[in-house]
Amino acid sequence: MPRLPPAPDLDWSDPTAPRSRAFDDVYFSKAGGLAEAEAVFLGGCGLPEGWRNRDRFTVCELGFGAGINVLAAWRAWKSSHLPHAQLHISTIEAFPLAREDAARAMAAFPEVSDLAQRLLSRWPVRAAAPQRLWFPEDGFSLTVHIGDAETIFSGLEGRFDAWFLDGFAPARNPAMWSPALFRRIAALSAPGARLATYTVAGEVRRGLEAVGFTVEKRPGFAAKRERLEGRFAAGVAPDSTSPARATLGQLYPYAAAHPRRVAVIGAGVAGAAAAHALSRRGVETVVLEAGRGLGAGASGNPAGLVMPRLDRSGPLRPLFLAAYLEAVATYESFGVLEPCGVEERADARRAEALADLLADPPLPDDWMRPLPNGAAFHARAGLVRPLAAAISMMAGASCLFEAEVAALERVNGQWVLRAGDGRAMLKADAVVLACGARLTQFAPASFLPITLSRGQIEWGPCATAPAHAIAQSAYLAPYEDGVLFGATFDAVTDARRFDADDHAAMAEARTRNVAALAAIAPELAASLDPAKLQSRAALRATTPDRVPVAGLLPDAPAWNARFAALAHGGEAPADAPPPAHEGVYVIGGLGARGLTLAPLLGERLASEMFAEPQILPKNSLNAMHPARFLHRALKRQ
Repeated sequence: MPRLPPAPDLDWSDPTAPRSRAFDDVYFSKAGGLAEAEAVFLGGCGLPEGWRNRDRFTVCELGFGAGINVLAAWRAWKSSHLPHAQLHISTIEAFPLAREDAARAMAAFPEVSDLAQRLLSRWPVRAAAPQRLWFPEDGFSLTVHIGDAETIFSGLEGRFDAWFLDGFAPARNPAMWSPALFRRIAALSAPGARLATYTVAGEVRRGLEAVGFTVEKRPGFAAKRERLEGRFAAGVAPDSTSPARATLGQLYPYAAAHPRRVAVIGAGVAGAAAAHALSRRGVETVVLEAGRGLGAGASGNPAGLVMPRLDRSGPLRPLFLAAYLEAVATYESFGVLEPCGVEERADARRAEALADLLADPPLPDDWMRPLPNGAAFHARAGLVRPLAAAISMMAGASCLFEAEVAALERVNGQWVLRAGDGRAMLKADAVVLACGARLTQFAPASFLPITLSRGQIEWGPCATAPAHAIAQSAYLAPYEDGVLFGATFDAVTDARRFDADDHAAMAEARTRNVAALAAIAPELAASLDPAKLQSRAALRATTPDRVPVAGLLPDAPAWNARFAALAHGGEAPADAPPPAHEGVYVIGGLGARGLTLAPLLGERLASEMFAEPQILPKNSLNAMHPARFLHRALKRQ
């Protein structure tokens, strides 16, 4: 299957109602798509009455299409929700419409033109990666999952209050109406969840009843005689998950904290991203930074690259692709991304992988295209100034400087943050550890195998600034009429002995950086004036598998005791949740990709804290879960 999702083959012979040629079916009723959405899906799920007194409400839709159902729900939400409430819609689409086609379809509904324009301004990229579009002023988020329903559903995480089943007709698209899919719908349904669909096909009714929905026929919309409504009572058919997923579900703790106040330790880009995700949910967020101001660590570099890491397959592929798309969207919204474009050249280790990715790209050609030299050009990638990004992301949070937290203590269901002298600095319902190199100084995180490295970059004027960035092991980028380049990656064994201003170390690292620049762009390197170069070194935190750490922190001693039998081939007990430090979450080990990873990881943590549907599939969440290191250590015994 190609990495790029297929575009739909549209028939516009009726300019008011596009038709899919592949499925020989319309996207919405010719009698009025918006009215159909309100009658069939909102009315069928008892909305807006169902969410009137709810702080959070979740909807899952099968068949995003032109976004008409979403517009109908959004409009109803705006006029009926509590001031602080949040609506989260997750929608699935296998054949994503281009923005131009969606705009053409939406033009038939001028009554929602304002919402249509806002949705179109954030229209998802045609890529097999989940994308979350936030409209915080309305308390509304839309997560678009692009891919076939079976694949998406196998990794979907969340509990949904309502279901809009709006795929093409069962006779034309049977894969979207399978018994396996109905079992997943039941597994993902909140108690009392409502369901609505336009079809009353017998196999659909029987399939929903078999998994615990009570269904009834109701009068249909326009010329259609009947439609179907359902209410979830209890799951009858078990969800079909693989043994591997079930085992990890028993081993890796996931839990909501529903906090009113969150303390974020660390004001780098990771902490700022967590604060941003929490603030747009209306949470009181306090960021504590040990330094005198922003930019004490790597986030104090003058600029850094945002570019994709593209994996050919596996659970990390959606993680890194989604992170890149989220980073570009976030930094563009704040006006802090300089999209100079990045030319990704392969070294010997990556040559085969890059050639394969160019032959079967995961992004459309306005995002990624081949160059004659065999490199990939990422047109939307570019340079971000970390301080500007952090300031923008923390706009909704309070920030305390020279506030070095030494320990965490659980007292009466809250976390007390203590200074080195034992003084209580702050109480919070939940804590996010986003303190980079200092992460393992906290007892709950001390088991994490975080390794540190010294990274140094250089910048200065040159005869002709490069037209775009180039990455090939090292990198260079246009910066203030000159060039920024680097970076070194030297192991550091003791963070306490790290000296960012060690002149001998800086001179030696500069020599290597200039040599690396000369290998990529010899003429540019020759035009540099060494006397005008500036350097900056900072610590990076990485993990042995080069994958970030994000999630609820397990209680390592209790976890090891609970699952000790795994070391000898025994079974994992499933009679209780895995031991964890309730309300303590972590973002760490971002390495050299902090700017690209942070916005998505902040959103991932905030979703877990409030039991919202996750943006990433479960295998991607497990791949970066902090408990993975405990699990691997047990298996090695």
